[in-house]
Amino acid sequence: MNTYQKEIARFYDIIVHGQKEAEAGESELEFVEWAFQNVCSRKVNQILDVGCGNGRFLIPLVRKGYTVTGLDINQYMLEECSKRLKKQKLQADLIQKDLETMDFDSEYDALLCMDSVICYFLESERIINVLRTFRRALNPQGILIVENWNMPAHRELCEEAHVHRYTDEDIEIKWQEHDWYETFTSIFHIEVKGTILEKGEICTFHHEEILRAMTVGEMNMYLKEAGFIECSAYPSYDLSEAANVNGDSMIFLSAG
Repeated sequence: MNTYQKEIARFYDIIVHGQKEAEAGESELEFVEWAFQNVCSRKVNQILDVGCGNGRFLIPLVRKGYTVTGLDINQYMLEECSKRLKKQKLQADLIQKDLETMDFDSEYDALLCMDSVICYFLESERIINVLRTFRRALNPQGILIVENWNMPAHRELCEEAHVHRYTDEDIEIKWQEHDWYETFTSIFHIEVKGTILEKGEICTFHHEEILRAMTVGEMNMYLKEAGFIECSAYPSYDLSEAANVNGDSMIFLSAG
């Protein structure tokens, strides 16, 4: 599983989401709370956010009054998350640990695995084993929410390299992203490299990611193999009848 160097962690939200200190949007949070109330048969208070990163979901959920524990393998991402919590005078426990080795036992009412974190595990058996650790971490009738980027829907990204630039009064970031997709293995590659100009000093960064693209059928099969009983999938955070079935995301709700 790839980790982020310090420069990537500091500016991850700019590079990935196009803004500083990105947080989950209103529709995303409404969907998550709808799932807590309509899919989970117990009141949700204790939440585990695995692969929490800089706190895109964790921070707004803490602000809403939930008790959230954030887990991530990368110390730099957790450091950024901690800074943002302190800045907003919020509190959450943050743990540096690999998803495969976490050993919680019936401690959480809900577990979130967002932003395609599960896709970093390329082999089916590893995916199932990680999902089993998720199930063990949940209380009886707890809820798992997994969000995967719908990678095949973004095949056009592979046609050419994409150049980006971000500037404000303090910093200038220039980067290029090159993506390619292995159709036989369903593996998606992302390569990002660029420069950061800050306070007159320039540093460079280069980051590569390899992710497993999965269909709804595959993911549902893995969830059931891991012991989840009720599984449902959604193409976006839009619950209306007009929601696009060809959405950017695949969001899975599973009850233990």
